[in-house]
Order: sequence, then structure tokens, then C-alpha cells
Amino acid sequence: MVHANSSPDEIVTDLCIIGAGPAGITIARELSGSGIQVCLLDSGGRDIIRRTQRQNRGESTGHPLHTLRQARIRAFGGTLRHPRLVEGGWAARPLDPIDFEHRADVPESGWPFGHEHLRPFYARAERACALPRHHVTDTWVAADDSALEPTAFQFSYITFADTFDDLTASPNVRLMPRCRVAEISADAQRRRVERIVAVRDDRSRVVVRPRFVVLAAGGIENARLLLAADGGRGIGNDHDMVGRYFADRLALPVGYVVPPDAASASGATYFARHGNVSGAVRMTDDVQRGRGLLNSLFYLVPRPLAVTTPAVRSLSILRKAATRRPLALGLRDHLSNIVTGPGDIARFVLGSVTSDSRALVLRAQSEQTPNRDSRVTLGSRRDDLGMPQARVTWRFSATDHESIRAATGIVAAELRSRGFGALQRISDSDPAALVEGTNHHHMGATRMHADPRDGVVDADQRVHSMANLYIAGCSVFPTYGASNPTLTIVALSLRLADHLRDVLRQRDDAGAGQGRDSRKHA
Repeated sequence: MVHANSSPDEIVTDLCIIGAGPAGITIARELSGSGIQVCLLDSGGRDIIRRTQRQNRGESTGHPLHTLRQARIRAFGGTLRHPRLVEGGWAARPLDPIDFEHRADVPESGWPFGHEHLRPFYARAERACALPRHHVTDTWVAADDSALEPTAFQFSYITFADTFDDLTASPNVRLMPRCRVAEISADAQRRRVERIVAVRDDRSRVVVRPRFVVLAAGGIENARLLLAADGGRGIGNDHDMVGRYFADRLALPVGYVVPPDAASASGATYFARHGNVSGAVRMTDDVQRGRGLLNSLFYLVPRPLAVTTPAVRSLSILRKAATRRPLALGLRDHLSNIVTGPGDIARFVLGSVTSDSRALVLRAQSEQTPNRDSRVTLGSRRDDLGMPQARVTWRFSATDHESIRAATGIVAAELRSRGFGALQRISDSDPAALVEGTNHHHMGATRMHADPRDGVVDADQRVHSMANLYIAGCSVFPTYGASNPTLTIVALSLRLADHLRDVLRQRDDAGAGQGRDSRKHA
């Protein structure tokens, strides 16, 4: 139930975009100057305000996940405005060709189109994100028969926040910050979104009556808004698919090497960041297909040798567990390691500021198998607008662990052959390790699939059961790959903007745009 003062203002528009993160802003920018009337709603404003961040509260069950309040940013630009990403940039890399394929040994895998289809949109996305066309120095040369291949991440400092003034000045884009969606209502046939009710900070209401809608509110919020829509009946959930297949990237240290000499250690410079580029290695697509492995990337991180001890490892796990819910298993064992290893912790602190002996920690970043029971649902608590908060249950399987172990073995053999030394594996038990979700990559909960029984949106990102509702962002990913998702989010959003421009123009040409002059804007 919405509690607000005064009678609502009303806006009639061609397109209403809900959410001003990378997806929503990209679509609005592409349509700016097109003559298509766009209304861009966002719960955040130009600046990050603590009071607004409280609207991210929710519940987490299943495997420990970053708390929902800390995992997302409600401000113009979305979670790219996170201070750590603003300072260090965000990692960009396209998905790999295999990520789009249906793989018999990866259940529910595959996209409705292939990597080649998205290639031109990736090129446009790189330009939109001001990514340099540079590569790491070629110091990791793979043999012809190698199971690994070198690859690279580029880093962008684009947060899209600097487009605020441009969109404000656009003749056809109406930017409405600090305006929270409280209701999404369908027509009597439940085939079209008929109206959207939003509430401003001053509690005044806005009613938007759109011809088309794009939900671009983030991987968790997209699912929450759909589930809570139409008076709690939900929209697009005819087959109980909204919220299912939620995923995050799996990231964890899997082992370490102690190079026998300085020359061997210098080989790790390939993985270091060189300006806006850093290196990594991955299983080739052929090896993944042949051995039934999930996609994964690996890189080496120089650390003080003491980081390899149980005490320091447990200290790191407890520090990370403090920002995740539910609490991780094995906390008592980790505390015991810390209590019995103060000397190791002291050596770690000292080694962080001196040139003492170093280890090279091998970190993995892997996709997870699509999991139907990993999902976003509505929780028991409600926010100040009366809407249910999100409950996220993150689950992954033993198969995901096994894939990382097998891939680690391949990387270990390669490291040894290159003179790095033997990889000392880090056990994922005794006490339990913390598999980290990487940087809040909330994917999959409104997945794309040609069959409405297996997905929420079709290949055009339109909700199967709705004629005028689209979803943008990585919640539409049907499989996830090992790359960070933002570059693909922007590429898909450019593609969706092109589609919407064509659909709206075709309907206007056919006479569906009658009554455009009757719009009234608040």
C-alpha cells in the first residue's frame, strides 16, 4: 500500500525506464534526441545518500552473500558508483563464445543467440565505456597444445554519472531522480503494463502511463518488482520463473606457489595491472567442452608468505564473512586458528609493508551452473512504502566446486612447467572456506529463454507474457560466464535500445501513435 500526500501528477510517455544504472542510462542516452518520449525513473539521486541506501535492505539465506544493503548503490549510475569501483575502475571483458552455447554437460545452458550476434554491440559498448584498445604485454605465450590461453581485463572509470546533465537537458528525456516505484499495474487482460505509480522523497506521487516499459533496476530489484507487481499477483511469472536461477560469480583463492627464485617470481608480472589492463589465463573453449568444465579465469596475486598460514587465511575469511549473510560455517574453527597463530598474523602485517619473501596466490573466478533453486523471492518484511523486501537464497552445487578443482589442476601443471614451482592447494574444508560472490554480480533471476516455461524474457528481452514490458541488465543472463558482467550489460542495452526504437517507429508509422499531442507532463 502506498501512503503519499496530495493527488498524483500524471505523465503519459512512449517509454518508461525504471532504474538509472548502466543499463537504463545506456538506453536513455541512445534514445536521446530521437523524438521518442522517455521517462527515466530512479530511486537514487545525483549523489549517494545514506538514507536512500537503506531502501536496499533485504534478507539472505543459502550461501553467504554480500548484505543486500551493502551490495547495491541507489544513485545515478547504479553500483558503478561504489567507492571502490570509482577509485580503481571496473573490470571489463566480453563473455566468451562458449558462454552462449548449449552444453550437454551444463544443464540449462545456452543463449537464444550466439557470440557473433553480440559482437557489433560489444564494439559499441567499448566505445561507450571509453575502453582503451590495449592489451597486456605478450609475456604469457601459450603452446599450441596448451589447455590455457592468455586473456585480459580492461578497466574503465566510466560511471555514467556524468551523463546526468546531458539527460536533464535532453529535449525528449524526462529524468526523475529520487522517485521510487511503488506499484506496477497491468491491464485487465494482464498483457500490458498500464500504469506505474512512483513516490518522490517528499511523498508526493507520480502516475506514469507508458506505451512501453523497461525494467532496469538491477539483478535483485528487477525480480522483486515483478513479484510484487499488480497488487501482489506478480507479472511475468506464469510459470514460476521470476527470481529463479539467481547467480553470482564464484571467486576464491585456490592455492599458492612460492617461486624458487626472483626470475620465476617476475613471471607473475603478466597478471599485474599495467595502466588500465591486467592479464589472466583461462581454459580454452575446446578444453572446457572436452572435459565438461565450467568457464573460469585465473590470476596470480603477490602476497606476503604469511598469507598461506591457517591463521591469516582464517582472519581473511572472518573479515569477509562480517559483510555477508547468513554467517559462514566453521567460524569457531577460524577463530581457533587466529588465537593459535598470532605470530603468523604479525609476520603477515610486517610482510605487507616490507620486501620479505612473497607467495603468489592463485585466485579463481568462475561461473556457476544455472540452479533453479537459487532464487530471489519476497521476504516477510516490508519497506516504508508497504512493499515486500527481497529475500535472496544463493545456492550453487558440488559440480561447481569440482569444476574449479579440475581447472585448478590444469593451471597447476602449467605453472610448474613454467618454473613457478608446485602449487600448494588451499583446501575448501577443515575449516570451511568462504566462496566469495564477486563484486555483487547479481545475475539470472529474470533469465532469457525462447521457451516461456524456462525463462522470463525472450530473445528481445521482452517479458514473455507481456506485450510492452522489457527487462535490461544481467538478470536476463541465462548462463553467466567468467567475465565481469557490465560490458555485456551495456552491449545488451544498446541492442535493446535499437529494438525499442524500431518497434516504436513501426507502430507510429502504422498509426499506433495517435494521441501523442495529448500528453501532459508533470
